[in-house]
Amino acid sequence: MNIDKIKGDERLPKHMGIIIDGNGRWAKSRGLPRSAGHKVGADNLKKQIEFLFDLGVKNLSLYCFSSENWKRPEQEVDYLMQLFDEMLDEYKRDYLDRDVKIIISGDLTDERLPLNVRTKAVDLIETTKNRTGNILNLCINYGGRQEILKAVNELVKLGEEVDENTFEKHLYTYGMLPLDFIIRTSGEKRSSNFLPWQATYSEWEFPKKCWPAFTKRDMIKAIKSFMSRNRRFGGLNKNETKKHN
Repeated sequence: MNIDKIKGDERLPKHMGIIIDGNGRWAKSRGLPRSAGHKVGADNLKKQIEFLFDLGVKNLSLYCFSSENWKRPEQEVDYLMQLFDEMLDEYKRDYLDRDVKIIISGDLTDERLPLNVRTKAVDLIETTKNRTGNILNLCINYGGRQEILKAVNELVKLGEEVDENTFEKHLYTYGMLPLDFIIRTSGEKRSSNFLPWQATYSEWEFPKKCWPAFTKRDMIKAIKSFMSRNRRFGGLNKNETKKHN
């Protein structure tokens, strides 16, 4: 796999979102417990983050746990919380001396989140808040509708006149680049309440592979698909404009 041809290419997505889907199905298809799928998925995630930042992607938003995922079996949720606890420790260590800002999109005041997860998440945000390089956005206990309602309620309390700029200041992702490409693995074709405001003009890709089996080669294939698209944002491209003049 030769990545030199696209590494740093200006057509690369600047801000990518990944809906990490299919961990449980991947494990089930191999006769393994769902927890095994989540562990392999978490390991793959670390590799893909490094790969994408090295490739030239500036911002990453990762859908790790939605506000609806609390409906899953208690044993599975408990394992995911344990996994997040370990991941936050690992990310603090791995990015200790790197120019990566880490933010958490999601309700960290929710007492269903274990105290150690909430504490470590806040600490990680605080430790990296002044960094100006890559941004890694971990969406934990996140729901898009809930985020919009949070922003609306904050603006109501402030009594501010609302436009797009003031509204976006109250989103978790304020300060990140526009979200231009989203991948959802496992073949499911829905957004599942993932960054609805931010994804207004995002391009989407729905590879069939489950996340634990999604390789760097698969990532390159998806990114090349994005790079080949003609993004018009509701307007016309140059050739189409000439035809109408």
